[in-house]
Amino acid sequence: MEKYKEILARQLPAGAVDAVFDLIIQNKVNLKISRKRRSKLGDFRPAITGRAQQITVNHDLNPFSFLITFLHELAHQRVWSTGKKRIKPHGEQWQNEFQNLLNPFLVPEIFPAEILNNLLKEGKKLFASSGADHGLSRILKSYDNNENKTLLEQLPDDAHFKLPDGRTFKRLQKRRKNYLCFCLTNGRKYIFNPLAEVIPAEEH
Repeated sequence: MEKYKEILARQLPAGAVDAVFDLIIQNKVNLKISRKRRSKLGDFRPAITGRAQQITVNHDLNPFSFLITFLHELAHQRVWSTGKKRIKPHGEQWQNEFQNLLNPFLVPEIFPAEILNNLLKEGKKLFASSGADHGLSRILKSYDNNENKTLLEQLPDDAHFKLPDGRTFKRLQKRRKNYLCFCLTNGRKYIFNPLAEVIPAEEH
């Protein structure tokens, strides 16, 4: 038990460790700290034959992002455990579960004031760990180790950038909250979150 809490203490705000440990036990989920994934910060996988239900959260998240992501995925687990079908992934039932899980953590002993104020203001409508709320995502990213990181929004229009998979893109115009980008590798257009981490590339 203490060893497990020591692992959690390396990932979470100090004031949240015991409460998160209790939630893991109460809801009978395995928490796996995962490698970094560009497509998601965490996920929930229901139990299958011979394997317990599992929540994964990326290891490289800062403590506040890690906590919010865990609660986001635990809300999915609790909705799934009701056994009801055809429930929207982030519909009203999920929002209520997320809010109920989040409320006990909304204290200054756990979250810095700017994150706490945003969470209190937006409440259950936040899809926090999916990055749907750019305002909160931007605040959370400010607590990352941002050395040598470049965000798409930091580049000028028409700038070229790469992704780790080797594809090269050109940043086009902004569409409401996101950016339209042209892939120079395959000739297709894609929509990118402005907070996407990219690799600046030389233009040829």
